[in-house]
Amino acid sequence: MSKIILSFETSSSICGVSVMDNGNLLSLVEENSYRKHNENIADFTDRAIKQSKKLISEIDAIAISIGPGSFTGLRIGLGFAKGLAFSQGIPIIPVPTLLSMAFGLKDNEPSSGIAHSHSKKVFYQEFSWQNSIPKIKDKAKVGDIDQYSSKIKDGFQWNCEDILTDHSRTYNAVPSAVPVGILASIFFDDWIIEKPYDLEPDYIAPFEIRSSE
Repeated sequence: MSKIILSFETSSSICGVSVMDNGNLLSLVEENSYRKHNENIADFTDRAIKQSKKLISEIDAIAISIGPGSFTGLRIGLGFAKGLAFSQGIPIIPVPTLLSMAFGLKDNEPSSGIAHSHSKKVFYQEFSWQNSIPKIKDKAKVGDIDQYSSKIKDGFQWNCEDILTDHSRTYNAVPSAVPVGILASIFFDDWIIEKPYDLEPDYIAPFEIRSSE
């Protein structure tokens, strides 16, 4: 049975919304929205749904890039997705962000990838491939670029050009709502969360709350 999925990518400076029908792209509204996710996500969603020629009532599930990535972007994306899911009574499918970036490069089948976090810190993850579909080998990690620069030969990087000494060996990844939606279609039954009220972004990096004393 065909599944219509509304997908979101807000884990980076990219803000993207797509509508997929059984893994086939119906519409996409996406652009670099540095620090403007909160301003753009509702408008992008409205435009994507209208361009898909579907009704919001026809959406079967919402896919969301769950992290790791930008703390603010992930929070805004999931918060909006939860509100929409609650109002429409539909489930959410969380999609690992680095996995979706790897899938966006499926013709190259990257075995690993990094994405910039802050300063010289990056998120890192490894993948295995079967029938052109990636799977996660281990949980994403965060660390200094020097820990992982030698491990991403034939891998990918996102937004690491300024801190990666040699990125000639890597593929350039771009976060997008399209692979998020396709992966959600492929793993619909395995990843779906019917009651996503307690779902949290996969921030990875620890955040400390320090006392003012």
